[in-house]
Amino acid sequence: MVYFPFDKTNLVKESIFKLANFSTEEWEFYKQLLEEVSFPKKAFLTVRGEVEKYAYFIIEGAVKYEAFTQDGKGICVDLGFKGNFVSSFASCLSQQVSHISIQAVTAVNAFRLYYPKVLELMEKSKNAERFHRLIAEQLYVRESKRTYSLISKNAKQRYLYLLENQPDALRLIPIKDLASYLGIHPDSLSRIRNHIKL
Repeated sequence: MVYFPFDKTNLVKESIFKLANFSTEEWEFYKQLLEEVSFPKKAFLTVRGEVEKYAYFIIEGAVKYEAFTQDGKGICVDLGFKGNFVSSFASCLSQQVSHISIQAVTAVNAFRLYYPKVLELMEKSKNAERFHRLIAEQLYVRESKRTYSLISKNAKQRYLYLLENQPDALRLIPIKDLASYLGIHPDSLSRIRNHIKL
């Protein structure tokens, strides 16, 4: 196990304690599970077609979740940034192969948690169980909001919502992936951005 500067693990601790009040013992057990990993740009954290084994906490960088159509076309369905937990959680929980990939769109530095160990902690700790349940609920709400946005908002409104809620996306995510995430053509996104700058 690698030991880390306090300030790095403290980023994870702050996120956890916003949702669950771990005891000192629970946090120390959890901290021991953290493994620092780095991925170069375009590397895969999660590979479609494999069972997900890890949950990641992003320290620096950005990732995209990508699903695929029947003809193999990739569609960006979610984004992850500094301070986010990312994983193919459905694959983790079901132990079925992942239907999505998670790819670094910048160099990524993260802590990862081996999910079977997380499940072991959840069996011992109601705080840990509550924390991971709340993470799953947040992901569900986020996915529902995105689905509703695609149905109810026009392209400009979706872009402005992203601008307000995920400003790092405009700096870190390539326009092709941003357009895919927003459900519009890259040329349309470029026109929207240029119009808003005027």
